[in-house]
Order: sequence, then C-alpha cells, then structure tokens
Amino acid sequence: MDVEIEGYHGTDKENIESICSNNFEIKKDLKNKLFLGFGAYFFFEYEDAVDWNVKELRDDLNRVPKYDELQNKKSVVKADIKCKDTDILNLDDKEMLLKFEILVEKYQGKLSTKPEFINAKNKTAAIINMLYQRKLIKRNIIIKTFIETIKTNRFLQSLKNYPRKMVCVKDNKYIYNIYEYNELSKEKYDSIVYFY
Repeated sequence: MDVEIEGYHGTDKENIESICSNNFEIKKDLKNKLFLGFGAYFFFEYEDAVDWNVKELRDDLNRVPKYDELQNKKSVVKADIKCKDTDILNLDDKEMLLKFEILVEKYQGKLSTKPEFINAKNKTAAIINMLYQRKLIKRNIIIKTFIETIKTNRFLQSLKNYPRKMVCVKDNKYIYNIYEYNELSKEKYDSIVYFY
C-alpha cells in the first residue's frame, strides 16, 4: 500500500535553498548522536519543527530567541515522504516494536562490544546504525513518537508530557515536493516559547 507523509524539518535559513534545490544530503551518523540513527528528520507537526528551531537558536544565544531573530535565522522545510507501507519501521506500533526489540536482543551482545557502540553518544542510535550497516534492517523510514517533558502550571502536572512524532528517512529518494514553509505568526511563536 502507498503511504504519503507530510513532514516538517527545522533548519538554518542558509540551508533552505540547497535543500529545496538538491534534496536532503543523507550523511552517516558517525558520532551516533541522532535519535534514530542516520537520516533526514521530519516532524509530523509544523509547530514541533518551529520548536526545534527555537531550541537550536536558544542553545546558540544562551536565551530564548525573539520572534524576529527566529524569523531571520531559522526556517522550516516542508516535504512529502512517499513510500510503501513495507518501507516503514513504525516503532509506535507494538507489533513492529516487539520485532525490533527481538532483533536488537539477538545482536546486542555482538554489537555492544564494538567501539562505535562503546563510544556512542546515543546507544539507541548506535544500535540502529549498526543494524543498518549490517543490512539487518531493510526498512528505510522509521517513525517514532518521543515524549518530552514541558514546563506547565503546577496544577496541570498531568499535562507536562508532550508527544512529538518524528520520521527519519534513510534515503532521500523517498523525499519529494520540498519547499520552504513559513507560517509562523507572532501568536504561534508566543504559544511555543511560553513553555520555556
């Protein structure tokens, strides 16, 4: 079955033209620091890509960026990810997650002694990258929802866990219709930075 996902990728303004003209450059994750291993990352929601940009710029500035600063330095790329359902490793699906866990358990002993695992910043990324390198995972799209804890009113503590659904694309042949997408109003910006 054909699947199409709209994805949003936060990046520096200076990268927009190259990405839109040449597609994403998929690089190896040599430091094993990316969540789901090497690949181009997209959020399912535009606001999450903007939030990524806010965090990146906040780290550079050591403070939350102002609306104009964010607009001048960062932007979002929107793209269509087109594939077959058999290309997707959906780690939000319990059956697929179980199969993935079994695969990891099968090779964990061998892989955990490798220098790329021992020295990895992110052990999950290291395992995924090593499984791909050894062609033990053949699906080129990984979907996963991550839970982030956000600042909330003390009376709303049960709402502090915020889900962010992501897709990691391992091969740019699945990425189409790439363009800059900037629909960030001041009100939307304010609602995002409120939680910082």
